[in-house]
Amino acid sequence: MTDTWFEQQESTQDYVPQHTLLRCISAEQHWDAQAQLEQSYCQLAELELLVDQISHKTADLHLRVSEILDAFYTQWLFSGSEQNEPEHLLNSVCYVLSMRSGSPTSLAILLCHLLERAGFAANLAMEQGDVMVHIGFSEDEGYIVEPCGGQQTWYVIPENEPEKQEEPMEIVTGDEAFKLYLAQQKWAFIAADKFGHALSCVELLMNMLGDDPYERRDRGYLLNQINCPTMAKVDLQYFVDECPDDPTIDIIEHQISELADHNHVLH
Repeated sequence: MTDTWFEQQESTQDYVPQHTLLRCISAEQHWDAQAQLEQSYCQLAELELLVDQISHKTADLHLRVSEILDAFYTQWLFSGSEQNEPEHLLNSVCYVLSMRSGSPTSLAILLCHLLERAGFAANLAMEQGDVMVHIGFSEDEGYIVEPCGGQQTWYVIPENEPEKQEEPMEIVTGDEAFKLYLAQQKWAFIAADKFGHALSCVELLMNMLGDDPYERRDRGYLLNQINCPTMAKVDLQYFVDECPDDPTIDIIEHQISELADHNHVLH
């Protein structure tokens, strides 16, 4: 297992790992009671050991990046998937650890973890809607890595640039990276009609966001799908009250009306 996983805790019963990758692995048990988390942690520990070996023998940081990326894509054979697999599987970091194939987000989360293990400031980043890996060497220079194939680009922001109008991309760290993972899984589960699984994602998101009206809206939709119309109506009405100017408000109000009619029929 990872060093973080073995770290001594005052109470392990409610322990939630703080690193994004470990949080994503732990989240799997919320929607899959049969998830083999122990196996995922062991697979991760093996990769961490290999990264440690590379780091110890490679002092030059640029060479270390190249060697880790080469190992990740050509020795350990991680890649994007060309198979017709469900999106929710490819998004799963446990699936990626086991099958060495996944979505840009799951691959990026794993790669960031291993690069951090090697001493780099690595984070998820968004570039024109695409998930990438950002490796910062300083405030103005670093690498951008495409997570499915490993193509890397070195960038430098010129010192004499008047004022930075925008960063090379939007860096996604900490809770925001975990939220991105959960949100993508939520929509992937909905697309696969796995509404109970998607509801688990919403509940985890609401643990961080509180009564976010958009998560309440999504929870209302999912509760209706699993035949809990009364609870669904409460959530959808909350969204209407909090976001009266949302462009979807007419659709949501129509859904509330249908739920009210449904309840009248039942009684």
